[in-house]
Amino acid sequence: MTFDDVFDIHSHIGVYRGKEYSLQDALGRMDRNRISRAVVCPFVTGLLDREDFRRANDYVIRAVKACPERLVGMCALTPVHGTFAVEEFRRCVDLGLSGIKLHPDKHGAYSLVGPVMEQLMQMVESTGAFVFIHSDFSSKVCSPYEIVALARAFPRAKILLGHFGLDQELCGRVPSIVEHVSNVYLDTSQTADHPEAIFVSSTAKLGTGRVLFGSDAPVISPEVNLKKLEVAVEVFHLAPNIAEAIVRKNAVQLLSGVPNIRVSLTP
Repeated sequence: MTFDDVFDIHSHIGVYRGKEYSLQDALGRMDRNRISRAVVCPFVTGLLDREDFRRANDYVIRAVKACPERLVGMCALTPVHGTFAVEEFRRCVDLGLSGIKLHPDKHGAYSLVGPVMEQLMQMVESTGAFVFIHSDFSSKVCSPYEIVALARAFPRAKILLGHFGLDQELCGRVPSIVEHVSNVYLDTSQTADHPEAIFVSSTAKLGTGRVLFGSDAPVISPEVNLKKLEVAVEVFHLAPNIAEAIVRKNAVQLLSGVPNIRVSLTP
């Protein structure tokens, strides 16, 4: 089974380790994989001071303005920067972005609890933006449990929990951890080579609407991530209509009402 009209909920654009991954690079990779739309954010590696974040966010802003029919933008922030983070979020929304990417482990090992996080999450709820949070079972600051606690504190925020916790042995527990927190959605990028747990068991537990295809392109391969979903259908008997929801419908539903989605999300 192959998939057409894919919506990738998590990818990157900009400069990574000194090499530029441009708008044209991103569109070319998307076209080769039949990805019609993608959420793009800065590469988080190498972002340190305030100007690093602003420069990376500006790159995404320019790309989204140049191609709004294909791209939805996320800014990268860290609450370690205090008031700057709050102001930068507002600036990015005003300039066309729709969400926030948070990576606590890479950007100061910060807690998801605190006054700046509270301000950011209040703004997320009031604007209708969404939040993508890197998750890792081995982390004290961004394990799936920490993300669920944040989601309970801000029930009107749309929160994407990235990577099913990044653990081959524990990824199967994530659906049970988030089951009763309906504003938490699961991104399939960087997940373990366990298609049955990631796609079949998770949708059996959560229903069809809360698991979304993400690639984490270009460093992580969209081709491999799509192949995992194909294996889930062909080997583990995931229903094709559920697979189609994962690759597009669920992203459309998640992003309904989100600011700065400038064109219809229907095919």
